[in-house]
Amino acid sequence: MDQKQTPILEALATMERRPVRGFGAPGHNLGRGAARDVRRLLGSRVFEADVITPKGLDDRTEGAHVVQRAHEIAAEAWNADFCRFVTGGSTLSLHMALAAVARAGDTVLFAANVHKAERAHALAAGLDARIVPVIVDEAWDIEHGVSQNALAAALDANPAAKAFVVVSPTYYGVTSDIAALVDLCHHRGVPLICDAAWGGAFAFCEALPHDALTKGADVAVYSMHKTMGALTQGSALLARGELVDQQQLWMAYELYETTSPSVPILASLDAARRDHAVDGEATWSATIARAKTLRERIAAIDGLRVLGEPDIPPGAELDPTKVLIDVSALGVSGYAIDDWLNEHHRICVGLSDGRHLLAIVSVGTTSSDVRALAKGLADCVARLRSGDLDLPSAADAPCIATLSTQMAMDPAEAFFGPVEQVALTEAAGRIAAETIAPAPPGVPRLVPGQRITAEHIAWLVANRHLGMFLLDPIDPSEKTIRCTVADALSAD
Repeated sequence: MDQKQTPILEALATMERRPVRGFGAPGHNLGRGAARDVRRLLGSRVFEADVITPKGLDDRTEGAHVVQRAHEIAAEAWNADFCRFVTGGSTLSLHMALAAVARAGDTVLFAANVHKAERAHALAAGLDARIVPVIVDEAWDIEHGVSQNALAAALDANPAAKAFVVVSPTYYGVTSDIAALVDLCHHRGVPLICDAAWGGAFAFCEALPHDALTKGADVAVYSMHKTMGALTQGSALLARGELVDQQQLWMAYELYETTSPSVPILASLDAARRDHAVDGEATWSATIARAKTLRERIAAIDGLRVLGEPDIPPGAELDPTKVLIDVSALGVSGYAIDDWLNEHHRICVGLSDGRHLLAIVSVGTTSSDVRALAKGLADCVARLRSGDLDLPSAADAPCIATLSTQMAMDPAEAFFGPVEQVALTEAAGRIAAETIAPAPPGVPRLVPGQRITAEHIAWLVANRHLGMFLLDPIDPSEKTIRCTVADALSAD
């Protein structure tokens, strides 16, 4: 297939040249019904592109197969057998992947650092999620991927497992040894689903880590909006081989994807795929060069250290465009530096926490951006050293290695059963009835049905004081936590 083709983008351009007088959705009718201030802010073209796929992008019966052809071309680009563009982000893509392989009561294996998306689907669908430990680097206080030994033990303990979900690369850009994990899974007939949200570009540049599908993953999910230039919520769901029933994957896609997908998002996915298939090597070689410059400039700043190849586990690979910075030697939190950079230099990073900043260099990052971040960090450190800048001190927080993943109750029973709000400082021993997921990276530290330990409380309290942001806690003050009543009654 011709990777220069963009069926969705081309159909949209035709539609804009010959607009249709619509008497259906969307009701703004090429922007004429949209609020004036919104049109002024966003421009009229975004509304002109906001059409529906039948009787808009395609004919009434989708006879031109515009979207279908785009999927086929994208599948070939990733050397896959199946591809669907998803407009609800990789959260939705992961729900589709899991729905295709497991039903209520089935056991699935999740790496301990999966996103809240996987845990949410398991809860809603009634899956029996078993956690596979990940490698924790205590010197950096970050989670890496899954070791072969950990997966082998989990597979032995759960012979009926329907799938294993691994995050590779992690938010910090570190992969697992996918080929080795695939061998373990396939030996038992278990499909491996790779949450490769940050790894969609790997297939298009030799200097990036290996692509999950090329290493044997059965399903891979890519967030093309994260680094590849697509609009936010643009994701791709791909599959290869026969271990996952592709007809079921197709039906899962049809079950979950909206019947009114955003055409601008679809068009941006189509174009991003083309650009990577045609020019990915050159694009990412230049991106990696900019990331290398940023790494060197930051590493030269006294008090900052940057995660590099010597810091990652054997068998893993590091995406050089993810620049993880340890700021702990400065005595202030990453949150505080992030906020200061935003206020004084109009710079924001991809992630901050108690001791880290993560700078993500993507296809849209310019050399000017790199210089600005390095200059901003140097300015911050210099001011801290001279005493001209007073940022909140970083309190010692327990290492994430101390956080247990022990489950004490069926997640659905905990979520839907009787609950009460309990002071966080008094919740040790109780059973959580909500998801507590600091964002980014959106990895749950507590989920419904999980036993809350003293270490959880110490970690949450310390990071709350430092500036942690939680995704939609029941108590916005983060001083109480939703717990089951059943565990309190049993304690009595």
